[in-house]
Amino acid sequence: MSFTLPIKTINSLGNDIVKSYKTTSTQKKFSLTLKDIIDNDDINEVETNVELYEYSSRFFNSKKISQDKNFFMIGIDSSSRAIITPEADIMISAVSISGQGPVELSDWPYLYPDLAYIPVKPEPFIYVASDDLNISDNTNGAINQIGFLDREDDISKFMDYSRLKLESWALIEPSNALGKYFKNKGKKFVVMLDGPIFLLDNKNDNLRFELMLNRVKSVEMLEEQDIPVIGVVKRLERGKILGKLQEFADAFEQCIGHYTNFNDSLIIQKMLYSSCYNDYYGKILTTPKIKVKSNGLEKIIEYVLIPPSKFQSINKGRIFRLEYTEKTLDILTNNYNTEPVQALINDSITKQNTESITIAYSDKRGKMITQVLKDLLVNTIVGRGAPISYDTLREAEAEWTKRKQ
Repeated sequence: MSFTLPIKTINSLGNDIVKSYKTTSTQKKFSLTLKDIIDNDDINEVETNVELYEYSSRFFNSKKISQDKNFFMIGIDSSSRAIITPEADIMISAVSISGQGPVELSDWPYLYPDLAYIPVKPEPFIYVASDDLNISDNTNGAINQIGFLDREDDISKFMDYSRLKLESWALIEPSNALGKYFKNKGKKFVVMLDGPIFLLDNKNDNLRFELMLNRVKSVEMLEEQDIPVIGVVKRLERGKILGKLQEFADAFEQCIGHYTNFNDSLIIQKMLYSSCYNDYYGKILTTPKIKVKSNGLEKIIEYVLIPPSKFQSINKGRIFRLEYTEKTLDILTNNYNTEPVQALINDSITKQNTESITIAYSDKRGKMITQVLKDLLVNTIVGRGAPISYDTLREAEAEWTKRKQ
């Protein structure tokens, strides 16, 4: 596969859009629609059960900061951007895999060929929503065309869908190949995934449940090779799991008062800075492990707190939610003689950072790739006299102005 495929694909798509303004084409309908992919009706009211996985008399438990140089972790993250034109709504996505260092290991799409792993059977990275745009046949499966979107917010949903598809593919193909290689080198190979390992009730992002099942299968495929997968969730504003734990109801009431409508982040922060806890500087704190079940799926979660130093303000602390299956926990405990929080520590604190450096680097690379491809497509369209939406043009102009400064 030529490394110029992403550039050729973007140029070809830009040419197709420009041509569409100069020729008339008959309308055609596509069988793949947003309704086929995203279901908002059937799974929104699914009951989620929460229970303690491990008993602890304390809500916060301190962990030692230790470094294991035999760890080799990779981080997976994705990015997506939208381009709106009168002819089509276009979503460009990318996924990146980075190792500690940090060093890039694999991207899709990739902009240069000297990567540790070059994709063999990747997913499409572009979705084009249009009923009458004729797309060239030389895109080699990089583009997936769908019918025109009915609502403006459908664009963000398709971007979510595209990112999730790419991340699931990254678990199946490059992570598996990289894992086999580094495990043969005697390394403790761990996959760090940005966000949840999989969603259970789908209330927050409405992604189709069947897509979650595919993600579960991707995780299981790695675990069958004794490769553990840990999801690192950074945005906790919508999570309301802790409030369902009856085992800590009395402690919550005693330390922070009425908490029924609090989200997980607020409960943790109020507990941490309440009169019940006053010695947290210089320690990594975790909550007890919690099992969450829904729709026949289950996962284990725990919250990890990286408090600020004595010379920093309170808001400099970080809170993460780690997610993994019992199989991953078993691999880490029995094969690697460690636990999930220590994997995070080895990918953050011991690297003098307050978050997973492999995920952070993959995040930057994914955003860079989608920005480059978006700029290229916008330049192709605008440079040949075809229109794009006002918002897309303003975004492009702001990006160009920033680079000139």
